[in-house]
Amino acid sequence: MTTSTTSIILPAQCSSYTTNSDSTRRIAYTSSSACDSSLFGTTGTWVRFVSPAGTTMPTSAPSIYACGTDAPGWYNGAYPSTAGSTTTGTVCYNWAGYTCNWSNSIQITHCSTFYVFKLINTPVCNLGYCTV
Repeated sequence: MTTSTTSIILPAQCSSYTTNSDSTRRIAYTSSSACDSSLFGTTGTWVRFVSPAGTTMPTSAPSIYACGTDAPGWYNGAYPSTAGSTTTGTVCYNWAGYTCNWSNSIQITHCSTFYVFKLINTPVCNLGYCTV
């Protein structure tokens, strides 16, 4: 009997990222007006969200003032489904009756048991990335 094992080589960002455990990013948090316009840089930072922050971004628009900010950011796309793969997509920010009043691109990598997000500075204040 022959047994074969397939191993997946994960990209570097799956082992080299910044951990964010900020519980005010959670969708249920409504008590502040944080801003991500200078937090992640213009070229981006790989971030892994961990408890109590949640672990992913919502894929539908949170209410305004959710996630510890005025205009919460949500991922308007599909997460990568294969370990080791990276997807480029759009984060939308809900404000003034428009679920995508502002937007910017991010990357998401599937790291087998978790996701990492390449986040950039938000377009303006007070916008923030939301988590679930």
